[in-house]
Amino acid sequence: MIKIIVVGKLNQKYLEEGISYYQKQIPTKVEFIEVPDESTIQGVDIEGQKILLKIKDSDYVICLAIKGQMLTSEGFSEILDQISTYQQGDIVFVIGGSYGLSHDVLKRSNKQISFSKMTFPHQLMRLILIEQIYRGFMILKNHPYHK
Repeated sequence: MIKIIVVGKLNQKYLEEGISYYQKQIPTKVEFIEVPDESTIQGVDIEGQKILLKIKDSDYVICLAIKGQMLTSEGFSEILDQISTYQQGDIVFVIGGSYGLSHDVLKRSNKQISFSKMTFPHQLMRLILIEQIYRGFMILKNHPYHK
């Protein structure tokens, strides 16, 4: 199972439709878990504590972070494959809010990745991430989608 923990609510219909499309295509269950957006730099620690409550000890946690490792789609698919093969718990992705993720959440992560040096709206990152998860599974199946 893949869990995607996100800060804030999704409020754009086109994003909901895109996310739903990819969610149905992925061969494993993908669950989104929302935690409230505190909307202040001081609120990052509160968000962090709420995020950590959603993570089990056995989960493999990947935080989306500006300073994280940049990967190709093929490299991302290899990580999905390795975690699915060798880890016991769920794969948990974490997308922070406008002010990023708390130190405690970053410390708990097993891996930190970055999708770009650019900044994206955190709501849009949901769609980008789930599309890359889908692409990763297609790469693993040698499906021509990813080209």
